[in-house]
Amino acid sequence: MKYKNSILALIIFIIELGSGSPIFGQDDILQKLDSIAIIERKVMMPMRDGVRLATDIIRPKTDEPVPVIFVRTPYDFNSGRFKTAYEIVKNGYAFVLQNERGKYFSEGEWDILGMPVTDGYDALTWMADQLWSNGKVGLMGCSSSAEWQMALASLDHPALAAMIPMGYGAGVGRIGNWYEQGNWYHDGAVQM
Repeated sequence: MKYKNSILALIIFIIELGSGSPIFGQDDILQKLDSIAIIERKVMMPMRDGVRLATDIIRPKTDEPVPVIFVRTPYDFNSGRFKTAYEIVKNGYAFVLQNERGKYFSEGEWDILGMPVTDGYDALTWMADQLWSNGKVGLMGCSSSAEWQMALASLDHPALAAMIPMGYGAGVGRIGNWYEQGNWYHDGAVQM
């Protein structure tokens, strides 16, 4: 299978889809998705400390390794993002959704921006090592799902191919000796 689009172009396309009216009804989109995808729900992806994170993997029905678009979130994705998954898989990519540590079906304790760097790094390593993956991962997400991307990018993981951190705030957590979490003002001025 040849990939004409880059991960970045596909992510931009998906962002432009926005929240407009669905292409299909919920049942229709699930049927269409099922016809082109292998859907694995609540795969418990292991982290370096033994905690497992609930992960949905939706990938094309092919024997060829494919690139991955990854969303990790503290928000509820369990009701499905089937329209987005359909568009991603239709274009030859795997779509991986993961609940952050301690959220919904993921194990561990949730701490805003506490563990996202190591969990993100471990998740990229796990995905890159799967037989269905070509070793390239693009990140996508808004708000908290964008903030951890910024910290993860600083670690220069070899599988990280692209990222779209939308609407992130000042909170990127701890990176080395630097720490920033919700500091909207610095020396009396609004942080940019």
